Amino acid sequence: MISVLVVHGDRKTQRMLGRAITSGFGPAVLCDDLETAMAAVNGRTYAVVTAELAAHPNLPALVAALRAGGGDLLLCGEIGPPEVAALLRAHAIDHVVTTDPIASADELPLTLRTLARPDGLDSRGVERYLGYDVHLTELSPESTHGRITVLSAIRDGLAAMGIAARHERHAALIADELLANAIHDAPHGPDPALRDSVRDVDRPLAGRDRPRLRWGADGRMLAIEVTDQFGSLDAATIRTHLAKLADRSTRPRQGNGGAGLGLAMAFLAATQLVFHLCPGRFTQAIGLIDLRSRPDGGRTLVPSLHIFTERGRAIDGC
Repeated sequence: MISVLVVHGDRKTQRMLGRAITSGFGPAVLCDDLETAMAAVNGRTYAVVTAELAAHPNLPALVAALRAGGGDLLLCGEIGPPEVAALLRAHAIDHVVTTDPIASADELPLTLRTLARPDGLDSRGVERYLGYDVHLTELSPESTHGRITVLSAIRDGLAAMGIAARHERHAALIADELLANAIHDAPHGPDPALRDSVRDVDRPLAGRDRPRLRWGADGRMLAIEVTDQFGSLDAATIRTHLAKLADRSTRPRQGNGGAGLGLAMAFLAATQLVFHLCPGRFTQAIGLIDLRSRPDGGRTLVPSLHIFTERGRAIDGC
């Protein structure tokens, strides 16, 4: 039995969030504070906690209680860069929803459905974020410098669809950086001494070394997915590098080592950045751009982040 808690001191906000996530889960349990939420944790429980409670001293205890039962915490609301950095570092939060309320009405239930799947994570990727029967374009570089050809094809496709130039720029940046990580860093894992140190030399890609990129758009969302067949990226690495960018206390390293500047730049270019991690088998990174968003000045400073990790359950294709 899966239960969902909504934690916020304002009843109107509770009801709004509760209605957004009710589909597929039954009525959400509405809680005024973290203490009430702690008492309501029962087995596999997921809690949607609003940003006002992000710094509450009882938040770590709630996260621990949720994860002990196989659940997790989703933090949502207007959260600034320093707060996000602290959450990623101190509490290892894997789900931060910073989109506006209209977008959250889509994002929250989809995230909960992915977490609650009885057979584990779903590796279908971008299909989960786009409308039914949207055409997806699949591309795969034949060499390390083949990224240039892939990016050119994406730009041409977006231009043919009439996608705004600023969204086109963000999409190209996300695709380039995620492909770079998949090509140069994924094969060698966390050991910087083994990573590809000669990136300016073109070399062929074949078999397991050749990542796959898929992209599509439905007028609401533009989605770019990059999958490698190594599964060497872990949640702790993602959180570490994104926390550095969020609080601007440390510049991500610009040399070899992966998941540094490239991952951080992809994060800033997206509306949401989603990872499906299957250790030793594959890493799937998805950058989502909300085509309904206002001009650049109206964007949230920190995009939403979701990290789904296989924890001993079967995954399609894993």
